[in-house]
Amino acid sequence: MKKKLFSVMSVAVLLFSVASQASAASLSLNHVGATDHPYQEGSLRFAELVKEYTGGSLTVDVFPASQIASGAKSIEFVQMGTLDIALESTMAFSNFVPEIGVLDMPFLFASKPEAFKVLDGEAGRKLSDFAEAKGFKILGWWDNGFRSITSTKGSVAKPEDLRGLKIRTPESKVFLTTFETLGAIPTPMAVSEVFSALQLGTVDASENSDSNNINNKYTEVCKYYSVTKHIYTAEPMVMSLDRFNAFTPEEQAAILRAAKEAGDYQREVSLKLDASNMETIAKTGVTLNILEDISAFQAACQPVYGAFAGEFGDLLKMIEAAR
Repeated sequence: MKKKLFSVMSVAVLLFSVASQASAASLSLNHVGATDHPYQEGSLRFAELVKEYTGGSLTVDVFPASQIASGAKSIEFVQMGTLDIALESTMAFSNFVPEIGVLDMPFLFASKPEAFKVLDGEAGRKLSDFAEAKGFKILGWWDNGFRSITSTKGSVAKPEDLRGLKIRTPESKVFLTTFETLGAIPTPMAVSEVFSALQLGTVDASENSDSNNINNKYTEVCKYYSVTKHIYTAEPMVMSLDRFNAFTPEEQAAILRAAKEAGDYQREVSLKLDASNMETIAKTGVTLNILEDISAFQAACQPVYGAFAGEFGDLLKMIEAAR
């Protein structure tokens, strides 16, 4: 009798285990950062928290360095269901949700804490509503950072220094308009092509966040580094709305909680890197120019705000009120 009871119980445990494994789902998360980038640290924390908060019913596989896709292609894969979650730039996302482009306006934020306050408030929720109307769920706003200019042609200390400079930019209307307004020659190009383009002289300069400039080793070919902080770029964590809605309310709450906590952690990691990034860049031997007064650049970029007043006017007012 005991042997029979033990056998029945063993079968029951086995069946429960199989059922649990069958109901478990693995989510793919793709991001552009290297394995030592704050994106990776935040993504790994997100994976840990999702597993913990769902009791293991959901797990996350992290793919750094754009192993699955990059840029707009990454968002397209989310849309198609090929990829579950993309941690991708606002520039790429604005190709699908144009309103997101407001975040790429030049000199929109004075500091990271100010940007975080806006993104975590009414303006961020409004942009999330626009995303949902296009079939996307924004799980959180992570930190990409303020952008600096690496150049082979000299430091950028005033707007006039950009005239005629062929500079690589993302594929973004706001970026293109901004640098055209400043007299540069913006050249959209995939990140994977930038190093060789700088090396070969196809472009004279590039602009990106400090962490990305370091990881991509642009200082090996660019001897001038100008900390202009011309644009702050957020990094939305994006999922298909249909995919998100397929989970139970409890799983949805767990995903959002994990994204918020992991996003806060990623921001902290990124903020701590800001000071050490400058030390790292200085040690490469470049001519480092940290702009203390950006008023001339702000004045030169006013026509950009005029160009997008019709498209972003209400959102810009909301952001201004929230700062």
